[in-house]
Amino acid sequence: MEKLIQLDEKVIQLHVKAANREEVMTRLYEKLKKYNYVKDTFLASILERERIFPTGLPLASMGVAIPHTDPEHVVTPMIAVAVLEHPVEFIVMGSTDTPVNVEIVLMLAISEPTKQLVMLERLMGVFQNEAAMSQLKNAASAKELLSVLDREINQISV
Repeated sequence: MEKLIQLDEKVIQLHVKAANREEVMTRLYEKLKKYNYVKDTFLASILERERIFPTGLPLASMGVAIPHTDPEHVVTPMIAVAVLEHPVEFIVMGSTDTPVNVEIVLMLAISEPTKQLVMLERLMGVFQNEAAMSQLKNAASAKELLSVLDREINQISV
């Protein structure tokens, strides 16, 4: 079975302390860039897209955000994850000014538009799974978080 996306624990960060959403997104970009998953243009593009099309989602037990941008800024598909020490404010998807305190940020670097839609659908399924979200939030290591995310996202071949 082909996986929807390969994951890399080197771009997973736990206990992240950040002052705001821009700092979180910059730190995730820096990891993606360091391991050559994205182009130099990725950061400016993702910050601008987040400003116009916010990606915060209030879930039952926490807020999450899924910043993403256009495929031309991606070298190799990847998801970078930050589990925050203290929530930071994102704007709720579909609104212009409704804040949500986010504890987990999953930055998507997807190179194929068709896979981006499938990825967003799979993530929505993960977000509705309280047990999986708790495992992500409380993961003791990047490897543990990656294992949960891999199981949840790559459970069906594409």
